Amino acid sequence: MTTLPTRPTAPRRPSQLLALAQLVRAELRRLVRNPMYAIGTIGFPVMFFALFGLPVIHEVGPRNPNIGPVLLVQFAAYSLLSLAMFSFGAVVATERTGGWLRLLRSSPLPIPLYLTGKVGAALVFSAVCLLCLYTFAHFAAGVTLSLALSISVAVKLLLAMVPLIALGLCIGFLATPQAAQILANIVSVVMSFASGLFMPLSEMPTFVQRLAPFLPPYHVREIAANAVTGHAVAPLHWLALLAFTLLFGVLAIWGMKRDESREG
Repeated sequence: MTTLPTRPTAPRRPSQLLALAQLVRAELRRLVRNPMYAIGTIGFPVMFFALFGLPVIHEVGPRNPNIGPVLLVQFAAYSLLSLAMFSFGAVVATERTGGWLRLLRSSPLPIPLYLTGKVGAALVFSAVCLLCLYTFAHFAAGVTLSLALSISVAVKLLLAMVPLIALGLCIGFLATPQAAQILANIVSVVMSFASGLFMPLSEMPTFVQRLAPFLPPYHVREIAANAVTGHAVAPLHWLALLAFTLLFGVLAIWGMKRDESREG
């Protein structure tokens, strides 16, 4: 009886979808294990809403009978802006200079998959932040949104977060960790005030009102505010966010390629 040799089988490589799921899981665990990060991204928006929103929550706005839902989505937009700046600005800069990205480049894991995993984890964490803010607004101020409207606003906010993520990647790939930390703080605070997230633009100086349309959070706020007030969203806001995504995305890719060339 003759035994024929069997053809050696190549080891099965895990699918990219499975690898992506594991990256998202690892990134979420990293975020949860950092209590200061969780406090900053979840606690600060709730605290700012309590300080700036609760005192005027029942005032009548010019475009809607109750300004509460508008204030809610404005601070939700700030929450996403802050998360994008620190998750993709300060953290990526630290991982880049600390050697983590260099290690990933030497492994079979594609760098785009690493970035996709960070985006997926950020979107999941953002949904948790929005849920916490919605819950606080409901019990502390009686601000209620229907389930369908809540889901619609959340989806629009998460979609509008893409250019903010691209901006964070620009900071992460172009700045040192110390500079990225400072820039993340400056960008999140300055853009929040200049885009009308903390106070109405009508109360801001004229030059700030003229500057606001050139900032991504302004268009995020307009999209979310129009969603809760029932007004039609002008296509210009989505087009502006698309333009910001392309601009910041190109700069982030250039910074990543420059970082790779330095290592080579």
